[in-house]
Amino acid sequence: MANGFKVFSTGEVLTAADVNDYLMEQSISIFADSTARDAQISSPVEGQFCYLSDSNILQFYNGSGWSSFIGEGDITAVNTSGTSGLGGGAVSGAVNLTVTPNSATAGTIASGDEILFGDISDSNNLKKATAQTIADLASVTALITNVTVKVADDGSGSQNVFYMLSGSDTGSGTKTPAIDVYFGMKIRFDTSDSSLSGHNFKFSTTKDGTHTGGGAEFTTNVTTNGTPGSAGAYTQLEVTPETMGTATANGSTTQTLYYYCSNHSGMGANGNLSLYPAASSGGGASIGLVLALG
Repeated sequence: MANGFKVFSTGEVLTAADVNDYLMEQSISIFADSTARDAQISSPVEGQFCYLSDSNILQFYNGSGWSSFIGEGDITAVNTSGTSGLGGGAVSGAVNLTVTPNSATAGTIASGDEILFGDISDSNNLKKATAQTIADLASVTALITNVTVKVADDGSGSQNVFYMLSGSDTGSGTKTPAIDVYFGMKIRFDTSDSSLSGHNFKFSTTKDGTHTGGGAEFTTNVTTNGTPGSAGAYTQLEVTPETMGTATANGSTTQTLYYYCSNHSGMGANGNLSLYPAASSGGGASIGLVLALG
């Protein structure tokens, strides 16, 4: 009950009701946490205060529930301007702010402008980056050509080979596509399909790779991730001057790469990556990457 304030006279008997009404309900009780408070104050009265040690919060009962007490402090109001990109604010009590981009003034992004983002690798903590950094990332991502790799029988009933899909391709894939990929691009061969379980996807300058005498794996600018047949697995080739090697009279040191599975022979068939155009295509007039499988 809200009995207010009472002045006790000398010699006056202090009854249990007076202790509860004027002392217990109108003092600040200290509890370890809200659970301990609720266990001891089963019927709080409006205006009653308590202090929670675990969160260092002073609370009061508002008649229907416990609320945190917010003192006046040094801040008397939080206002948002029409161009701040923020909404909300208040002159008292708890203040809520919301991000409202539509209220901000439109502008043109410059390379040095800073943009806030949540860093997923750091518990989504808020960080900043320049517009140029984001543009550079977008450029690198756009240069990656994704090709899905699957394994299936070549039709003979006795030989598995690689099939590939890209873009809007569907189904089991095409065994003999021709893909032009230009110098400077990264070609990521997605090997996560379950049909790749027990296989791998490698490159060699020799047809059928290590299954052929003298054949060896080509690893320059080739990166792999995960285990084929499992989510996230891929083999990626970046076509750079180092990948192509020193120029020769007829092209480059590394003109053709064959893909193969080191665990099983014949899986690459005649498929190859051409790192330099054939003379019939114009020789050194342009530098591209041609993929032929079959």
